[in-house]
Amino acid sequence: MPIRRCLLVVSLVLMPVHADAAKVKVWHQYQQSHYEKAKFQQTVVTSEGALRLSRQVKPLAGLEAANVWDLVEDKAGNLYVATGDEGKLYKVTPEGKTSVVHTSKDSHIFSLVATPEGNIYAGTGPTGKLLRISTDGKVTTAADNLDSYVWSLVYDPASQSVYAGTGPKGKIFRVAPDGKASVFYATKQEHILCLAMGEKGTLYAGTDKGGLIYRISPAGKGFVLYHANQPEVRALHVTPEAVYAGTSAPVARKGSGFTGPKLDDTRPSGPGENSLYRIAPDGTVRELYRDKTMILRLGQHHGKLLVATGMQGQLFEVNEASKEKTEIARLDVGQIHCLLQRRDGSIVLGTGDAGKLFVLEDRFAATGTVLSEVLDTKLQSKWGAMSWKTSTPTGTSVMVAVRSGNVAEPDGTWSAWSAEQADAVESKAKAPLGRYLQYRVTMTSDNPKVTPEFRQFALRYQTINQAPEIASLEVPDLDTKDIENAKKLKIRWAASDPNEDELTFNIYCKKEGWKDWVLLEENHDKSNYDWDTTGIPSGVYQIKIVASDRKDNAEEDALAAERISTPVPVTHLPPSVTLKVVGFENGAAIIEASATDPYVRLTEASFAVDGKRWTNVFPVDGLFDSKTETFRFKTDALRAGTHVLVLRVRNAAGNYGSGDVVIRKE
Repeated sequence: MPIRRCLLVVSLVLMPVHADAAKVKVWHQYQQSHYEKAKFQQTVVTSEGALRLSRQVKPLAGLEAANVWDLVEDKAGNLYVATGDEGKLYKVTPEGKTSVVHTSKDSHIFSLVATPEGNIYAGTGPTGKLLRISTDGKVTTAADNLDSYVWSLVYDPASQSVYAGTGPKGKIFRVAPDGKASVFYATKQEHILCLAMGEKGTLYAGTDKGGLIYRISPAGKGFVLYHANQPEVRALHVTPEAVYAGTSAPVARKGSGFTGPKLDDTRPSGPGENSLYRIAPDGTVRELYRDKTMILRLGQHHGKLLVATGMQGQLFEVNEASKEKTEIARLDVGQIHCLLQRRDGSIVLGTGDAGKLFVLEDRFAATGTVLSEVLDTKLQSKWGAMSWKTSTPTGTSVMVAVRSGNVAEPDGTWSAWSAEQADAVESKAKAPLGRYLQYRVTMTSDNPKVTPEFRQFALRYQTINQAPEIASLEVPDLDTKDIENAKKLKIRWAASDPNEDELTFNIYCKKEGWKDWVLLEENHDKSNYDWDTTGIPSGVYQIKIVASDRKDNAEEDALAAERISTPVPVTHLPPSVTLKVVGFENGAAIIEASATDPYVRLTEASFAVDGKRWTNVFPVDGLFDSKTETFRFKTDALRAGTHVLVLRVRNAAGNYGSGDVVIRKE
């Protein structure tokens, strides 16, 4: 068969694709991050990756608000609720009756504080008013023009004063018992986002945009207690043992709910950088945890820290002794802006996006589910054994079901859920063949004081075996490039396996005119091969690569694919050279010559007279670009007598051929 330049012959052989691959893969979910895409219903995941029933949360009262910013309780057990975006102050009686106490001209009431005698103070924005709600329900303006936003309020029983944290000029105002307002402390920050009272009238403040935590004495002497790694300190909680501070670096917000001041900070911040810090009395700081969530409010219950967050409405509990952070509730809202422990011990949560009130009950939900993310195996797969670890106190249970499909988003084309399985050691994933799979954990408890626990889920599966693929095969083209060692040709190919099986390669060659392929290398494990052509006859060859997944499959299940190269010439023969003297000019001989090669192009030529130096010559057209070239050149001026001229020509395979002529000069 004649050589056809740029001819590519591709033969792809695929074995049957219904055999089962021997390699078993495992889908293992055991970390908290593995459940980031899961869907929770009355369930939570701990920082250790364990699933539990959530604490029971029930709606408290209906409000017409986008955000609940703050909560306080008066001596009679009435709740006062600060909201936006319509600037309403609500009152919720112990019986759950809701009424609007005041509608501000400002769009937001951000902060509340209650005094021992029963008065309520409220801070607004964006005109920075401090409102006073007396015990008889009368609303008056206690102070005006406290900067633009009154973000936080705190009451000091020692001085009987109200302190207001404001922005955007970073000032703390003091409102004395006589109602006189004055600047108590001015920072170089933009916003005082949170305030907390410590012992002996010590005031603590969290800020943006520098992320500073201040400790301010009753005399107004300020000290930076800590400079956080984030620009915004939104939550403070002070105990005799420590100061706790939570940051809320801005993240992408869902919906249109307003979440606070817009930050403009040059330091890196964003998702994954918010932290809960513990500052000891001696000033040492420990980061209790770091997470993507924005920490919006802190509290304490049963000796554990409560952490209210956004943007998924999660409430966490932090056990300092065990260093475990546990999600205890997840609400169907964007943010938990505030939390309040009432006199009866119950916890009330105020939320945003949308603005609602919830009561966190001191009991677990009776039932809950976790819907896992969808596993994509990339190929049709069959499902095998499932296992998990569980703790099931008396009266509790954990069940697992699975379903499968061939589209990424579960829909009506997916299989129905399998039967629920309870055996944590020897269960099987009873779902049809498919590319995608999802599991569901259902937990129940008859005892509101205990919850089952689920962790360390593992599913074994096999993808249906498919043949390897050889995407490309490259052999040297001696017609287009010069090769340093034309006797050892570098062959390269690119191959992959859909099942991620390890591949081996058999390498064959066949000369034009041969019936069968000759094996050059068997079970080669690289995607390149140096072909030594010195031991084979001249001719035009093709290379065949056969890729096999036998290494990871039983012999009867192994699949293969092959690819055949373009023709590649191999030659050990020299070019043929003919030449003659056609005349003389000024004592120099004029030579005409031709050279030809049956397999490859010619690449260079030179001549020598009487065995002296070699002089390069070029074809008549100036290019070495074909298998046949003609030459016309002159020697230097020759003395009279007999001379011998040899013309040497090289081909692309590195072979030299020569011809000679006798020159007689009169």
